[in-house]
Amino acid sequence: MPGISPLQDSIGVVSLSVEVNGQRLAASAELISVAVQRAANTVPSARLVFADGDMPDESFPLSDAADFKPGAKLKIKAGYGQQEAVIFEGIVLRHGLRVSGDNDARLVVDCRDAAVKMTVGRRNANHIDKTDSDTISALIEAHGLTADVEATAVTHRELAQHFCSDWDFMLARAEALGLLVIATDGSVAVKAPTADGDPVLTVTYGVDLISFDGDVDARYQYASATAVSWDPKAQAAL
Repeated sequence: MPGISPLQDSIGVVSLSVEVNGQRLAASAELISVAVQRAANTVPSARLVFADGDMPDESFPLSDAADFKPGAKLKIKAGYGQQEAVIFEGIVLRHGLRVSGDNDARLVVDCRDAAVKMTVGRRNANHIDKTDSDTISALIEAHGLTADVEATAVTHRELAQHFCSDWDFMLARAEALGLLVIATDGSVAVKAPTADGDPVLTVTYGVDLISFDGDVDARYQYASATAVSWDPKAQAAL
């Protein structure tokens, strides 16, 4: 069964709304652009650009307001007509002012998913007698996030976390296990990718494909490979 086309339910005027700390942003705020980025093994991000600045009064009303103070909770919804869905939810990390040579002022607001808290600070820890899934779940939940981690079987006598953030340590363990990390609106899922089941999306050239960039790189294609392992008990190569 084919997946859903990106064009499904895309009839109507594009609509977008922004909520800050649970309150819809006033219509007087002149939003110029919104960019949301999501990818596996990364913290989702959003950047909003507003027109701001009153040159005669030498003020920046939107920047001076409390709406976009670092730490504020922000939610972005988008859709067509009255059908909107949440495309980003997170916190404001920073906002900056940009004034060009023609006195055109912009307020730039950078946001990240709440999972960004896992990236702050390097630490050392020993995770004793735990499976990888138990360790990863504990790291996620320690930052007030919801964990959805695929169970792993091996119990490690010790896993050493040496001078790295919880996020980086989680990525390292997930990579070793062949798992992907997906952060979504305050929850973190760590699971193996699967090709089973029906596709969730079908993109067709000439119908709903906007752009595509693909290539084949032969630089690292080897004709054959040989692997050698060591048996410490027999003190011999296998």
